[in-house]
Amino acid sequence: MTKAEMPSPRVTPMVSLVLRHGLAVVSVAIALWLALLAQSEDINRLQFPPLQLAVAVTAWYAGGGPGALALVLASLAFNYFFIPPLYSPAIKLSDPLFVVFVFFGLMIASFGSRRRRIEQELREARDKLEVEVAERSQQASLLDLTHDTIFVRDMREVITYWNRGAQELYGWGPEEAIGKDAQQLFQTAFPIPIDDIRGELLRTGRWEGELDKTKADGTRVAVASRWSLRRDEHERPVAILETNNDITDRKRAERDIRTLNEDLEKRTNELQVSNQELEAFAYSVSHDLRAPLRHMVGYTELLQKNAPPSLDEKNRRYMTMILESAKRMGNLIDDLLAFSRIGRAETRKTIVSLEQLVKEAVHEVQPEADGRNIAWTIGTLPELYGDRSMLKIALVNLISNAAKFTRMRPQAEIEIGSADGKDNETVVFIRDNGVGFDMKYARKLFGVFQRLHQTEAFEGTGIGLATVQRIIHRHGGRVWAEGLVGTGATFYFSVPQSRKAKS
Repeated sequence: MTKAEMPSPRVTPMVSLVLRHGLAVVSVAIALWLALLAQSEDINRLQFPPLQLAVAVTAWYAGGGPGALALVLASLAFNYFFIPPLYSPAIKLSDPLFVVFVFFGLMIASFGSRRRRIEQELREARDKLEVEVAERSQQASLLDLTHDTIFVRDMREVITYWNRGAQELYGWGPEEAIGKDAQQLFQTAFPIPIDDIRGELLRTGRWEGELDKTKADGTRVAVASRWSLRRDEHERPVAILETNNDITDRKRAERDIRTLNEDLEKRTNELQVSNQELEAFAYSVSHDLRAPLRHMVGYTELLQKNAPPSLDEKNRRYMTMILESAKRMGNLIDDLLAFSRIGRAETRKTIVSLEQLVKEAVHEVQPEADGRNIAWTIGTLPELYGDRSMLKIALVNLISNAAKFTRMRPQAEIEIGSADGKDNETVVFIRDNGVGFDMKYARKLFGVFQRLHQTEAFEGTGIGLATVQRIIHRHGGRVWAEGLVGTGATFYFSVPQSRKAKS
């Protein structure tokens, strides 16, 4: 334990008061003994100084009150023992020597008291300064522990404090940064005029913003900067504490995201234009193909009707193939037109009863199932929020698909149900025990003109499932399928439960 850390004895104010006034009595008593001793030796000049010294010592070490007591006791002793007539208690105010003694005593007591008070104030100021220095040193050491960039500059922009975080970010050590002009050192680029920033700082005491600064190696760094104004006891601004956080990577990422978004928006616009052109082309071509197809069908039917009896079976089969191909082309054109309309049509969403919609779709598909043994299983179905006509088209396509691909089964089974999906969505499924499909071709199912089975085995244009996918995507959902060759397939689609599904 150091001397400064050793505990001092506890002294109460009363004991201190008694000790200080006791010093006055003791010092005057010793001084009187010395003066009387000098008088007994006929050394007359030594009676005055000891008593004055007693007053000075008491005032110096004990303060004003004990010094005044020492002065009174010394004056009374000097008056009693050394001013004629001796040993008289009467105060000899007319004696010049007594007046001089009292005057010098007052001077000495006043000087000693003032000197002690000044010394006490200096001691208190020194102790306060030591405490403040210790606190500042502790604060500085704590600021050095953080990796945040912190530095202080005065109102002339001269850096006065530089922590380790500032050195790590900018590359200058304290000996290189302290004393330098901050703006010249950093070559700071401000987002607004510096005078506006200073005005806000003086008005509110703080400022926050993003700045570009230069590091010691010459590279630029983007920082999130916070300034705090420090004022003295007279409310005069004296210093600015600035903290910086490196946001260079974040700013670079923001720029990259902006660039990507701009590029994505450009490509989206280009894709939208291409889709519109493609839909317009398909619509136009489909309409233009209808007239010659009608002629082909009409003339082929006339040819069949008016063919001479001598026409052999082979030629009649050729005419039948021409007629079937023309009708298939007509169906393909109709599906293309429907697919094109789905892409252009506006979705009009309402609350839709899925149960009623499934009943209507099954009824519409029922003619395809006449004479067949189909076991229908329809579970509990919820309400959906969507375009009723579009959802009905999707269901008709999926249920018709199930009816078609179970045609080879003596006992067809078709199940329609629903379940809660992920991310607050409703999932609808149509399951059958038909011919199924190989899962490695699952991605081809929902493409335009994509077919996994021969046309001779199962009729169709290859557009129905693509239409389903477009409808569900217009509702902000998704569509997928699972299957196994020979054991059936399950087709799923999801629709968000929220009314905020994308149009």
